[in-house]
Amino acid sequence: MGHRNWATALISFCIKLPITVVVVLFAVSNWKPVSMELWPLPGALDAPLSLIFLLAVVAGFILGAVIAWSGELGHKMRANRAEKRAEDLERELAVMRIREEEIRAQVPASPKRPALVDKRAS
Repeated sequence: MGHRNWATALISFCIKLPITVVVVLFAVSNWKPVSMELWPLPGALDAPLSLIFLLAVVAGFILGAVIAWSGELGHKMRANRAEKRAEDLERELAVMRIREEEIRAQVPASPKRPALVDKRAS
């Protein structure tokens, strides 16, 4: 299991490093302010292009996380219900096993066991 965590960390690092380098280079290269207007709102916002880009990426990440979370919500609820049902069934099974042992303890053991195969059928 330790090997898998090491491999996952290495792959994650190999993906994150180039992305970080590109983002830093983009931010350093684009410090000139640009004017940004939002159509229904009056006025304009003057900000560095890199800041506007990073804010757009963060907003997209948050929106994507909310969409993914809402998609998983139904599955999580169904899994929780199934887990609760399994626990209920395990408790019921334990109670039935206890009852079976109590009944077996009350019934005297017969000296002759019934045959497992019906001899008349052959």
